[in-house]
Amino acid sequence: SKKRLAINGETTVNELRTLSAELSSRRGLRQFLAPAVVALVLLIVAGLVYRQTRPGTPNTPSVQKTYAQMSEAEQLAFVSEQEQRISAMMGDRPVKLNDEAVRVIKSHVDFYIAQRSGATSPNGEGLAARYERARPYIPVIARAFEARRIPVVVGIYLAMFESAYHPCAENSWGAKGMFQFLPQTAEQYGVARSDMCDVNKMAPAAAHYIADRMAELGDDSQSMTLVLLSYNRGAEAVREALRQLRETDRNYERNFWTLFANRDKLDETFRKESPNYVPGFFAVAIIGENPETFELGTPPLSSLATGQ
Repeated sequence: SKKRLAINGETTVNELRTLSAELSSRRGLRQFLAPAVVALVLLIVAGLVYRQTRPGTPNTPSVQKTYAQMSEAEQLAFVSEQEQRISAMMGDRPVKLNDEAVRVIKSHVDFYIAQRSGATSPNGEGLAARYERARPYIPVIARAFEARRIPVVVGIYLAMFESAYHPCAENSWGAKGMFQFLPQTAEQYGVARSDMCDVNKMAPAAAHYIADRMAELGDDSQSMTLVLLSYNRGAEAVREALRQLRETDRNYERNFWTLFANRDKLDETFRKESPNYVPGFFAVAIIGENPETFELGTPPLSSLATGQ
């Protein structure tokens, strides 16, 4: 550390002063003193510089591999590390995931990366185009979510996961808009059916919905995984899943990953639909916050939240 180096430097100076006095007292060595001391100081400084800059030290920037260049073990480690980073952006108390949970997130990352060129994408659109399309909408989303005191990363990647930033996307269930509200839910949150393609109206509605779920389920990082799940399943379904799990383990941790690990104890709908929603959210967030690793042309999407 800097403090330790300063102490070592002070000790070295004291030692050099002692050596200088001893050499000065010896006849015939005065002419040797100055160059010898200078040479010794230069050797010490060179040694310290080498220690700080040699390969493998934290001060030396390493060449970052792309995701495609990583081994599977490296990819798993990367996904695990980045999930923790995204979780910390969402709130306090991120939970450390087990291997099964990391692997399911990685499977979603791999699914999206397979669509990178657009060849295997349902609409032929490449991955980079989806993230590029987000640019003009992120400041709007950030303002709406900040106004409700919600981490902006939630709004940014909720829109990516739900609609890939298509403002008027519509699915077979009738959900519509960038945040994929059902018409009755949009009306409940003050948006007319005719306005569901208006991001300036839908972003505040989505933030309001998330804020309501946070009020019920909590706002730390672990609770936010349940909030995300409720966006897909509804708050009552999440509460029911928690009740079912509590009947078998009263000391369980209240987060999505506990439900995921115990999904065989929950209802069939949860087992078929719910296990993929939160992992999918984390996958698009990991990609969007690490554009260089995934060879995208955008900056990390959260860095666009201020509109700069």
